[in-house]
Amino acid sequence: MNQELIDCEIKGNMVRLYLGKNGKQWGDDWDDKPYEHNAERVYDEYVEKIADISINFDFEVNEPADFAENSNSKFRRKDFIKGKIYAFTVINPENHGSIMIYFGEKLEDIVKRLNKIKAGYSVYIPILNKGGDLNE
Repeated sequence: MNQELIDCEIKGNMVRLYLGKNGKQWGDDWDDKPYEHNAERVYDEYVEKIADISINFDFEVNEPADFAENSNSKFRRKDFIKGKIYAFTVINPENHGSIMIYFGEKLEDIVKRLNKIKAGYSVYIPILNKGGDLNE
């Protein structure tokens, strides 16, 4: 699988990865900041695959908005495409190891990096209909 991270959504320690070709993907208001109050998820036409990762409850999963001053980050979603900022971090509370995951990384590489910090996780890859819709 050669798909790259092109967008993500985070709910607690669950991360939905949208995979495709990084570089030209787009979504509504991706050029507005702060991204966390403006940007919608990537348009379906760019999504080739979705992977849901559930990360061990004791680990911290954060995105740049979690560290924003006054509840507003200084980033646009297009900054993620260019690698100016990470998509999310995973922090191991026991040994303080952490990783930063960026748009453009492949799922296999993300999994290898999770293993490196001994993050317990599971990966679920749902089947998509043509056009990127979930087939549930």
